[in-house]
Amino acid sequence: MARPTRLQLAQAAYKAYGEATGGLNFRGEPMPVWDDLGGVIQHAWLSAVQEVERLLLAPPPRTTPGPATDD
Repeated sequence: MARPTRLQLAQAAYKAYGEATGGLNFRGEPMPVWDDLGGVIQHAWLSAVQEVERLLLAPPPRTTPGPATDD
């Protein structure tokens, strides 16, 4: 199975948000379908997915030894 595109991930995230909220947006109004969102909101969802991808693909943070503690 091919890896989903960023657009597919954004659409899936938007759909999951709608399922979690009963199809309502943050104002409590019905959510439009993806194609009716407009470019700014679609771009926001794409940006959110891009950040999640960046976090998932980033190497784990290096931990530096801290001072010894008495537990």
